[in-house]
Amino acid sequence: MRSFLIRFPAALLIICVFLMENANVCFADNLTLTEAYFTQDEEYSGIIDVPGKGPMRYYAQNDPLWGELAYENSASVSRRRPFKDGGCGPTAGAMAIANLIPEEELSAIAAYAKQEYAICPCSINKAKCIHYHARYVLTTQRDFVRFLPLVFADFAAGNNVFGMSSRGVAQGTGTGFLYEIVKAYGITITATQNYQEALNALRAGDTVIGHASRGGAFTNTGHYLLLASVDDERLYILDPLCRTEYKTNNGRKIEIIQPGLVALTHENVPAANIGNYFIFHR
Repeated sequence: MRSFLIRFPAALLIICVFLMENANVCFADNLTLTEAYFTQDEEYSGIIDVPGKGPMRYYAQNDPLWGELAYENSASVSRRRPFKDGGCGPTAGAMAIANLIPEEELSAIAAYAKQEYAICPCSINKAKCIHYHARYVLTTQRDFVRFLPLVFADFAAGNNVFGMSSRGVAQGTGTGFLYEIVKAYGITITATQNYQEALNALRAGDTVIGHASRGGAFTNTGHYLLLASVDDERLYILDPLCRTEYKTNNGRKIEIIQPGLVALTHENVPAANIGNYFIFHR
Protein backbone atom coordinates (compact mmCIF):
# COMPACT_ATOMS: atom_id res chain seq x y z
CA MET A 1 0.00 0.00 0.00
CA ARG A 2 2.87 2.39 0.82
CA SER A 3 4.53 1.96 -2.59
CA PHE A 4 1.16 2.38 -4.30
CA LEU A 5 0.66 5.78 -2.68
CA ILE A 6 4.19 6.88 -3.52
CA ARG A 7 3.57 6.37 -7.24
CA PHE A 8 0.61 8.73 -7.21
CA PRO A 9 0.87 12.52 -6.98
CA ALA A 10 -0.19 14.32 -3.83
CA ALA A 11 -3.13 15.89 -5.64
CA LEU A 12 -4.66 12.47 -6.20
CA LEU A 13 -4.23 11.61 -2.54
CA ILE A 14 -6.07 14.80 -1.63
CA ILE A 15 -8.88 13.82 -3.99
CA CYS A 16 -9.11 10.39 -2.35
CA VAL A 17 -9.41 11.95 1.09
CA PHE A 18 -12.12 14.28 -0.22
CA LEU A 19 -14.02 11.32 -1.65
CA MET A 20 -13.86 9.46 1.65
CA GLU A 21 -15.30 12.47 3.46
CA ASN A 22 -18.14 12.54 0.92
CA ALA A 23 -18.70 8.82 0.66
CA ASN A 24 -22.45 9.12 0.35
CA VAL A 25 -21.93 10.83 -2.99
CA CYS A 26 -18.87 9.10 -4.44
CA PHE A 27 -18.76 5.44 -3.50
CA ALA A 28 -21.69 3.88 -5.33
CA ASP A 29 -20.96 0.34 -4.12
CA ASN A 30 -20.77 1.44 -0.48
CA LEU A 31 -23.96 3.45 -0.90
CA THR A 32 -25.69 0.39 -2.30
CA LEU A 33 -24.62 -1.65 0.72
CA THR A 34 -25.84 1.03 3.10
CA GLU A 35 -29.18 1.33 1.33
CA ALA A 36 -29.52 -2.45 1.41
CA TYR A 37 -28.93 -2.43 5.16
CA PHE A 38 -31.62 0.15 5.86
CA THR A 39 -34.19 -1.43 3.55
CA GLN A 40 -34.38 -4.36 5.95
CA ASP A 41 -37.54 -4.56 8.03
CA GLU A 42 -37.59 -3.50 11.65
CA GLU A 43 -37.98 -6.43 14.03
CA TYR A 44 -39.63 -4.82 17.04
CA SER A 45 -41.05 -1.54 15.74
CA GLY A 46 -44.34 -1.25 13.91
CA ILE A 47 -48.05 -0.90 14.65
CA ILE A 48 -49.46 -2.09 17.99
CA ASP A 49 -53.15 -2.37 18.81
CA VAL A 50 -53.60 -0.58 22.14
CA PRO A 51 -56.70 -1.32 24.26
CA GLY A 52 -59.07 1.63 24.23
CA LYS A 53 -57.03 3.45 21.60
CA GLY A 54 -56.60 1.21 18.58
CA PRO A 55 -53.57 1.00 16.25
CA MET A 56 -50.60 3.10 17.38
CA ARG A 57 -47.13 3.60 15.95
CA TYR A 58 -44.54 1.87 18.12
CA TYR A 59 -40.77 2.35 18.02
CA ALA A 60 -38.22 0.33 19.98
CA GLN A 61 -34.88 1.88 20.90
CA ASN A 62 -33.40 -1.63 20.90
CA ASP A 63 -34.73 -2.63 17.50
CA PRO A 64 -31.92 -4.73 15.96
CA LEU A 65 -31.98 -2.54 12.85
CA TRP A 66 -30.61 0.44 14.78
CA GLY A 67 -30.02 -0.58 18.39
CA GLU A 68 -26.23 -0.78 18.04
CA LEU A 69 -25.80 2.56 16.26
CA ALA A 70 -23.67 5.03 18.20
CA TYR A 71 -25.72 7.77 19.85
CA GLU A 72 -23.42 10.66 20.77
CA ASN A 73 -23.14 14.35 20.10
CA SER A 74 -20.47 15.60 17.72
CA ALA A 75 -18.25 16.84 20.59
CA SER A 76 -17.98 13.38 22.12
CA VAL A 77 -14.49 12.05 21.46
CA SER A 78 -14.06 8.57 22.87
CA ARG A 79 -17.55 7.46 23.85
CA ARG A 80 -19.66 5.28 21.55
CA ARG A 81 -22.76 4.46 23.56
CA PRO A 82 -25.36 2.46 21.59
CA PHE A 83 -28.80 3.82 20.89
CA LYS A 84 -30.42 0.80 22.54
CA ASP A 85 -28.96 1.83 25.92
CA GLY A 86 -29.79 5.54 25.92
CA GLY A 87 -32.30 6.27 23.19
CA CYS A 88 -35.52 6.15 25.21
CA GLY A 89 -35.99 9.94 25.09
CA PRO A 90 -35.87 10.35 21.31
CA THR A 91 -37.84 7.12 20.86
CA ALA A 92 -40.63 8.16 23.22
CA GLY A 93 -40.67 11.59 21.61
CA ALA A 94 -40.96 10.02 18.16
CA MET A 95 -43.89 7.90 19.31
CA ALA A 96 -45.61 10.93 20.81
CA ILE A 97 -45.31 12.91 17.58
CA ALA A 98 -46.01 10.02 15.20
CA ASN A 99 -49.26 9.26 17.01
CA LEU A 100 -50.37 12.90 17.01
CA ILE A 101 -49.28 14.18 13.60
CA PRO A 102 -50.27 12.88 10.13
CA GLU A 103 -47.50 10.86 8.48
CA GLU A 104 -47.14 13.34 5.63
CA GLU A 105 -46.13 16.05 8.13
CA LEU A 106 -43.42 14.12 9.97
CA SER A 107 -40.68 15.29 7.61
CA ALA A 108 -41.23 18.92 8.71
CA ILE A 109 -38.37 18.40 11.17
CA ALA A 110 -35.95 18.41 8.21
CA ALA A 111 -36.27 22.19 7.94
CA TYR A 112 -34.77 22.55 11.44
CA ALA A 113 -31.57 20.56 10.85
CA LYS A 114 -28.13 22.08 10.40
CA GLN A 115 -27.30 19.32 7.94
CA GLU A 116 -29.45 16.72 6.27
CA TYR A 117 -30.56 13.78 8.37
CA ALA A 118 -28.59 10.73 7.31
CA ILE A 119 -27.69 7.46 9.00
CA CYS A 120 -25.17 4.69 8.46
CA PRO A 121 -24.78 1.14 9.81
CA CYS A 122 -22.68 2.32 12.78
CA SER A 123 -23.90 5.77 13.86
CA ILE A 124 -26.91 8.05 13.92
CA ASN A 125 -24.72 10.96 12.85
CA LYS A 126 -21.76 11.50 10.57
CA ALA A 127 -19.52 12.72 13.38
CA LYS A 128 -19.41 9.29 15.01
CA CYS A 129 -19.03 7.11 11.92
CA ILE A 130 -15.75 5.21 12.26
CA HIS A 131 -15.76 3.31 8.97
CA TYR A 132 -16.37 6.07 6.40
CA HIS A 133 -19.69 4.48 5.62
CA ALA A 134 -21.85 5.88 2.90
CA ARG A 135 -24.74 7.75 4.46
CA TYR A 136 -28.38 6.86 3.91
CA VAL A 137 -30.02 10.26 3.47
CA LEU A 138 -33.60 10.47 4.68
CA THR A 139 -35.70 12.11 2.00
CA THR A 140 -39.05 10.39 1.58
CA GLN A 141 -42.13 10.33 3.79
CA ARG A 142 -41.50 6.63 4.39
CA ASP A 143 -37.94 7.38 5.54
CA PHE A 144 -39.14 9.78 8.22
CA VAL A 145 -41.92 7.45 9.36
CA ARG A 146 -39.50 4.52 9.73
CA PHE A 147 -36.53 6.31 11.23
CA LEU A 148 -38.13 9.11 13.24
CA PRO A 149 -36.44 7.99 16.51
CA LEU A 150 -33.03 8.35 14.84
CA VAL A 151 -33.96 11.74 13.43
CA PHE A 152 -34.98 12.90 16.89
CA ALA A 153 -31.77 11.44 18.32
CA ASP A 154 -29.63 13.31 15.78
CA PHE A 155 -31.59 16.48 16.61
CA ALA A 156 -31.06 15.91 20.34
CA ALA A 157 -27.34 15.31 19.76
CA GLY A 158 -26.94 18.79 18.28
CA ASN A 159 -28.07 18.63 14.65
CA ASN A 160 -30.57 21.47 14.93
CA VAL A 161 -30.76 25.16 14.13
CA PHE A 162 -31.37 26.06 17.78
CA GLY A 163 -27.78 25.29 18.79
CA MET A 164 -28.76 23.02 21.64
CA SER A 165 -27.75 19.50 22.62
CA SER A 166 -29.54 17.28 25.10
CA ARG A 167 -27.19 14.32 24.68
CA GLY A 168 -24.19 14.85 26.93
CA VAL A 169 -22.14 12.73 29.29
CA ALA A 170 -25.18 11.73 31.34
CA GLN A 171 -26.64 8.30 30.77
CA GLY A 172 -29.74 9.37 28.86
CA THR A 173 -31.09 12.46 27.12
CA GLY A 174 -32.19 15.71 28.73
CA THR A 175 -35.73 16.96 28.14
CA GLY A 176 -34.70 20.23 26.44
CA PHE A 177 -34.76 18.80 22.92
CA LEU A 178 -38.49 18.01 23.19
CA TYR A 179 -39.37 21.69 23.58
CA GLU A 180 -37.47 22.54 20.39
CA ILE A 181 -38.60 19.61 18.25
CA VAL A 182 -42.29 20.38 18.73
CA LYS A 183 -41.80 23.80 17.11
CA ALA A 184 -41.54 21.99 13.78
CA TYR A 185 -45.02 20.55 14.24
CA GLY A 186 -46.99 23.41 15.76
CA ILE A 187 -47.21 21.60 19.09
CA THR A 188 -46.84 22.91 22.62
CA ILE A 189 -45.77 21.00 25.72
CA THR A 190 -47.13 21.33 29.22
CA ALA A 191 -45.12 19.72 32.02
CA THR A 192 -46.80 18.49 35.16
CA GLN A 193 -46.15 16.19 38.09
CA ASN A 194 -49.85 15.54 38.57
CA TYR A 195 -50.90 12.05 37.49
CA GLN A 196 -54.58 12.95 37.26
CA GLU A 197 -53.80 15.92 35.00
CA ALA A 198 -51.84 13.61 32.72
CA LEU A 199 -54.78 11.16 32.60
CA ASN A 200 -57.23 13.97 31.79
CA ALA A 201 -55.02 15.07 28.90
CA LEU A 202 -54.78 11.49 27.66
CA ARG A 203 -58.56 11.12 27.72
CA ALA A 204 -58.87 14.44 25.84
CA GLY A 205 -56.79 13.11 22.94
CA ASP A 206 -53.38 14.58 23.76
CA THR A 207 -50.29 12.41 23.89
CA VAL A 208 -48.27 12.16 27.08
CA ILE A 209 -44.69 11.17 27.86
CA GLY A 210 -43.84 10.14 31.39
CA HIS A 211 -40.35 10.12 32.85
CA ALA A 212 -39.72 7.32 35.34
CA SER A 213 -36.91 7.75 37.83
CA ARG A 214 -34.52 5.16 39.18
CA GLY A 215 -35.61 2.45 41.54
CA GLY A 216 -39.06 1.99 40.06
CA ALA A 217 -40.70 -0.78 38.09
CA PHE A 218 -39.23 0.30 34.72
CA THR A 219 -35.67 1.38 35.41
CA ASN A 220 -32.72 1.50 37.74
CA THR A 221 -31.51 4.74 36.11
CA GLY A 222 -34.14 6.86 34.32
CA HIS A 223 -36.53 6.09 31.49
CA TYR A 224 -39.01 7.82 29.17
CA LEU A 225 -42.35 6.13 28.46
CA LEU A 226 -45.33 6.93 26.24
CA LEU A 227 -48.65 6.87 28.03
CA ALA A 228 -50.84 5.33 25.37
CA SER A 229 -54.32 4.81 26.79
CA VAL A 230 -56.30 4.65 30.01
CA ASP A 231 -59.46 2.98 31.26
CA ASP A 232 -61.11 2.66 34.65
CA GLU A 233 -58.64 0.01 35.82
CA ARG A 234 -55.38 0.38 33.91
CA LEU A 235 -52.86 2.72 32.38
CA TYR A 236 -51.48 1.35 29.10
CA ILE A 237 -47.90 2.25 28.25
CA LEU A 238 -45.71 1.92 25.17
CA ASP A 239 -42.24 1.20 26.53
CA PRO A 240 -39.44 2.30 24.13
CA LEU A 241 -37.27 -0.50 25.50
CA CYS A 242 -38.94 -3.59 24.06
CA ARG A 243 -38.56 -6.47 26.53
CA THR A 244 -40.23 -9.67 27.60
CA GLU A 245 -39.58 -9.31 31.34
CA TYR A 246 -38.84 -6.66 33.95
CA LYS A 247 -36.19 -7.44 36.53
CA THR A 248 -36.29 -4.09 38.29
CA ASN A 249 -37.78 -3.24 41.67
CA ASN A 250 -41.54 -3.80 41.49
CA GLY A 251 -41.15 -5.07 37.94
CA ARG A 252 -43.59 -7.87 38.71
CA LYS A 253 -46.34 -5.23 38.94
CA ILE A 254 -46.03 -4.55 35.22
CA GLU A 255 -48.45 -6.55 33.09
CA ILE A 256 -46.89 -7.36 29.69
CA ILE A 257 -49.62 -7.46 27.07
CA GLN A 258 -47.02 -7.96 24.36
CA PRO A 259 -43.38 -6.85 24.15
CA GLY A 260 -43.47 -3.05 24.01
CA LEU A 261 -47.03 -2.72 25.30
CA VAL A 262 -47.55 -2.99 29.06
CA ALA A 263 -50.13 -2.00 31.63
CA LEU A 264 -50.25 -0.92 35.25
CA THR A 265 -53.31 -0.84 37.45
CA HIS A 266 -53.88 2.67 38.78
CA GLU A 267 -52.96 1.57 42.28
CA ASN A 268 -49.64 0.23 40.96
CA VAL A 269 -48.69 3.36 38.98
CA PRO A 270 -46.73 4.79 41.97
CA ALA A 271 -44.46 1.73 41.70
CA ALA A 272 -43.25 3.12 38.36
CA ASN A 273 -41.78 6.25 40.00
CA ILE A 274 -43.06 8.50 37.21
CA GLY A 275 -42.32 11.96 38.54
CA ASN A 276 -42.83 14.12 35.45
CA TYR A 277 -45.36 14.09 32.66
CA PHE A 278 -45.03 16.00 29.35
CA ILE A 279 -48.36 16.69 27.67
CA PHE A 280 -48.24 17.32 23.90
CA HIS A 281 -51.03 19.62 22.67
CA ARG A 282 -51.81 20.36 19.07
